[in-house]
Amino acid sequence: MTNTEADSDPQDRKPKLYQSKLTSSFFRPKHGSAEDTTTSPYLSKPVPEASNSQADAAIPAQHERDSGKIPINLHPERRSNLARPPPNLKPTRSVMLAHTAAETRALLPNVLKTTPRAPAEGVLCHPGNLFRLDSRSCPRLPQTAIRVLNADSIDAAIDLSTPTVSQLPKKPVLVLNMANAYHSGGGWLRGSLAQEEAMCYRSSLFFTLKYKFYPMPEAGGIYSPTVVVIRANRSSGHGLMDLSKPDDLPVFSCVSVAAIQGPAIEKDAGGNERYRRAGDREIMKEKMRVVLRIAAVKGHRVLVLGALGCGAFANPRGEVVECWKEVFSESEFQGGWWEQIVFAVMESGGTKEGDDNFGVFYKGLDGVMV
Repeated sequence: MTNTEADSDPQDRKPKLYQSKLTSSFFRPKHGSAEDTTTSPYLSKPVPEASNSQADAAIPAQHERDSGKIPINLHPERRSNLARPPPNLKPTRSVMLAHTAAETRALLPNVLKTTPRAPAEGVLCHPGNLFRLDSRSCPRLPQTAIRVLNADSIDAAIDLSTPTVSQLPKKPVLVLNMANAYHSGGGWLRGSLAQEEAMCYRSSLFFTLKYKFYPMPEAGGIYSPTVVVIRANRSSGHGLMDLSKPDDLPVFSCVSVAAIQGPAIEKDAGGNERYRRAGDREIMKEKMRVVLRIAAVKGHRVLVLGALGCGAFANPRGEVVECWKEVFSESEFQGGWWEQIVFAVMESGGTKEGDDNFGVFYKGLDGVMV
């Protein structure tokens, strides 16, 4: 052994690792290779492995990034990455809503302990316990005109004087929850935002939608007799109501029914979207009958309905309006079952003359006598 070999650092005698261009994995050089090299992902030939000082020099210092000075000898892709502005760290809407969901879920168990007259209970209604209405049970109320409002469903119920906890057992307003057929509350825990999620952020609805009820039967739904409201709407920042006064919290009832998801659509001669399959149209009408049967059998005289399936589920809004009209005109639902019927169709910037959900529902249903 020569003095040079004896004095050399053992670390220097360790074989260098190579990175393969194709696999990005490391391997040891073959015995007797002439020179330690590393494969560059941007060059076709190996290049000598850089020393630590050289490698450090190739990485731009933080002050260079901050000052906007980017080394000219960097690969174009790295230059592009460094030239990008710093990320916007403001929480996204879904992150903020997911936080609201987590807080609501944590608060409600204690809130519900203070409102024993409004328990978080639910009942699964299916074809085996849903029957055609008996006209002999009809209260024979005067005819009422349907109203279509550009409003949040819970806000509409509160405006219709749904009772507070202290006013129970006065029958609350019944609100239609346009539900997810497979997951209670839809995507509210992940910060999604549709009508069902909007109600879960504000109330105890999620606690009434028991896991054992899912998946929902196609011609069925979930009835929630008492749902407690604890928050203002999203446009008001989802502020909490005064939880120290539980008797003053609003209460509504709910029927959860899931629309058909993504039905086949076609356009008629006038360019209007229609269900391609007649069976899908009939299924939607049966779901509407389920809503009205549950409402009537449970004794609810004030209803807040909605644009069933006309959001993410992509049902043709004009057809859904016609289906509601046809169902209301059936003899089973005539004779005076309800005092007030409101369709709450929330549409940002929606107008009565528009072609969005609010406009189509307003033109098709507002003023229809039932």
